[in-house]
Amino acid sequence: MATTALRTVHAKVIFKGPAIQVNGLEAVAEGLWVSDQQNDQTYLIDYSGKILTSFHSPARNASGTSFGSGSVWVASNVKPSMVFRHNPYTGQCLAAIHLPNPEKGGVHGIQWRPFELGVTPHAVPEPEPQIFPTAHGGALNAGPGVSGTLWVTRPGTNVIDHIDAETAEVLGQIPFPVSRSHGLYWENDTLVVVETNHNHVYRLDPANGNVLDEWQITGVPEAHAMSRSADGRVWIGDASTNEIAVIE
Repeated sequence: MATTALRTVHAKVIFKGPAIQVNGLEAVAEGLWVSDQQNDQTYLIDYSGKILTSFHSPARNASGTSFGSGSVWVASNVKPSMVFRHNPYTGQCLAAIHLPNPEKGGVHGIQWRPFELGVTPHAVPEPEPQIFPTAHGGALNAGPGVSGTLWVTRPGTNVIDHIDAETAEVLGQIPFPVSRSHGLYWENDTLVVVETNHNHVYRLDPANGNVLDEWQITGVPEAHAMSRSADGRVWIGDASTNEIAVIE
């Protein structure tokens, strides 16, 4: 039986990451938000690699990085698996959320998205009685739906979780076909995800995880972070070399 060769795309190395080991990356208008898994610092660099600002995160083994709802989100790839939310101007940590099954699966890539494609927030829960009526406890969060959603790759369990970014409630889950899923981005209502072992990229149906397309990245030893800028370029972060590359 004849086999069809896998399509390849070449990534060209542009510059080194701003610190030791780049592992999270998100393209925005100003440049790239980049998180380093060794010093747990997150940087905003312009598209020539110049550092514009930076902050330290409580995340450890900082991995996936995304921007949305006015915040920078940084994944913490240790047990328990968590995501921290930051003010992009001051770096202040605004919130911390535990991922589903936080002791299993780890966390690599994260991607912020609004509620869309028929996905709606859970209902606002009924208020619970106060234990101390004269000194009410503070709210756990601002409630379902107010901060959009996060798509989260869980490399140890071969799934991608879809959660409410404010409450961490699970909105859905789809399978990933191989191990070590990592960076991801959206394109035309499909989810594009890279795996690091062989640099294969999968275009997935976000409703069920069906593989719609597959190709392979060349030019970098290990594709970890991945993001698509508004001009259509795809940016790759390689933690094994601390290099940032682009596919044009």
